[in-house]
Amino acid sequence: MNELHVGLDDDALRLISAAEALVPTLAEHAAEVDRSGHISAEVYRQVVDAGLLRVCVPKRLGGEQQKLQTLVAISATLARGCGSTAWVTQNINGTALLVGMFGEQAQREVWEHNPDIGVCASQAMASQVTRDDGGYRISGRWGFLSGVEQAGWALLMMPIIADPAAPEFGPALVPVADGTVEQTWNVAGMRGTASNTLVLDDYFVPDHRVLSVTKALAGDYATEYRDEALYRTPLAPSLELGLAGTPLGVAEGALEYVLKLADKRGIAYSTFPSQSASTGFQIQVAEAALKIDTARLFIARLSRDLHDAATGRIVMEPADNARFRASVGFACQQLREAMQILMNAHGTAAFAEANPLQRMWRDVNTATSHGMLTPTLGYEIHGKALVGSSEVVAPLV
Repeated sequence: MNELHVGLDDDALRLISAAEALVPTLAEHAAEVDRSGHISAEVYRQVVDAGLLRVCVPKRLGGEQQKLQTLVAISATLARGCGSTAWVTQNINGTALLVGMFGEQAQREVWEHNPDIGVCASQAMASQVTRDDGGYRISGRWGFLSGVEQAGWALLMMPIIADPAAPEFGPALVPVADGTVEQTWNVAGMRGTASNTLVLDDYFVPDHRVLSVTKALAGDYATEYRDEALYRTPLAPSLELGLAGTPLGVAEGALEYVLKLADKRGIAYSTFPSQSASTGFQIQVAEAALKIDTARLFIARLSRDLHDAATGRIVMEPADNARFRASVGFACQQLREAMQILMNAHGTAAFAEANPLQRMWRDVNTATSHGMLTPTLGYEIHGKALVGSSEVVAPLV
């Protein structure tokens, strides 16, 4: 039983089944996605046609309005075929959850005519912001925009000039076509996400397309539809957890791959007729499987915690947010360790360019190096909460 599927409704399971049906196609194209640094239009069209970009779009605007647990399960499923495609799909859907926190006018501008249009997001901050009549003028470079090649809109972080005594910050909602995309994504893993940089110079953003993260962290959202539980999901934890589905799915796919070939591969410099006959190999795959199970259990529990908070209109306490951040990092650490064990178990051939394991290994290590997933900072935040320290070391907790 997959713990991430527990408690999901028929609509959610239908979407997960649609993702499952795409896994062979994604696996077939994964090497080319990695080599080219782009998701092909053909692959992306299949994701769109399967309805997988509407997971977090409001039903009143043509979406599925599914809880975050569904998105994480879909991301994990797609990632068994291609980590980059799963990451872009998760990022666009996760950003949709944030757009659902904006007021109705902004939401309609994005989705009213096309619920598949997609929105990407960057946590980089604007370099220049000035107040203008009815809005702001912003300039800057916003990097690491996973999905910028596919999305029609982008959320770009900026300081909000309001009360100097109470500084705020939050994202501005901007059409991607109004900026310039620069090729800056040259990395070891998750290559196909094309997480490039959007550049804007003295660009006007109206007030209704700016969201206060400061207020949202306290449970005060701009949306007029206060009965839609999805858009009351605690903000910082949703950003963290939404990223965890892809590395989980990549690691699951790696375990499947190693086990599938275990009867056919020998062990160099040994007398074993196959890897599966070796106690050492058995111990390694068992440990890797348990680490992956541990990560999945943590992620499933955290998904339910967030849903309970959203439906119960609960604003999570700082100590709960700190535990959440550390828990996501701990789960991702298990996935990194599982991938290294699987590489060792499979043998030196895992590092051949033609072997998909090396791509999975690069993808898991790159994905879990995201600043919201790395364990050390999460442990420190959690540790400070446990000992009663009031020191703030991260703004989004």
